[in-house]
Amino acid sequence: KDNDYYKKSIKFYSIALKKINEEHFLVPKILYRRGTSYERLGEWENAENDFLKSLEINSEQAEVLNYLAYSWIDKGINIEEGLEMLKKAINLREDGYIIDSLGWAYYAKENYDEAKIFLQKAVELLPNDPIITDHYADSLWMTKNIIQARYLWNAVLKMENVEEELRKKINHKLIFGITKKI
Repeated sequence: KDNDYYKKSIKFYSIALKKINEEHFLVPKILYRRGTSYERLGEWENAENDFLKSLEINSEQAEVLNYLAYSWIDKGINIEEGLEMLKKAINLREDGYIIDSLGWAYYAKENYDEAKIFLQKAVELLPNDPIITDHYADSLWMTKNIIQARYLWNAVLKMENVEEELRKKINHKLIFGITKKI
């Protein structure tokens, strides 16, 4: 899976799930990993099912809570439930990615001041992550910190690992600002 062989990984995760006892401690982890492969292939319904099954078996998995909740929020669905899942995930493990997701949930709920607090902390923990920095810049824009937002968007464009789609979105924001919400 880590080498982008998502279809093959799904096949092998499925074989593993058939071969081991359904009560084996690895089942929730295998479901999570298979779910991430489905998600990467754009098969959201299968991904969501695996994430939910994984959490049904073990609801104390911060990474699964984060992945599912962030995906929902990014899709504009189940935002309130996603927010609660992220609060739980933060209590299980304080992690820059989870903090970013929590900030992004507040952003989706248009609570920009609260979003800014969490997104700033996420940037402090992961300063070289272009998506997290972009999220923080968005919250700055929405709280009328226009100069700081533009500064951070420009900083993202100078980062090495920025995908082309994000570059286009940021260039648009530098010209027009934020013209639509998530």
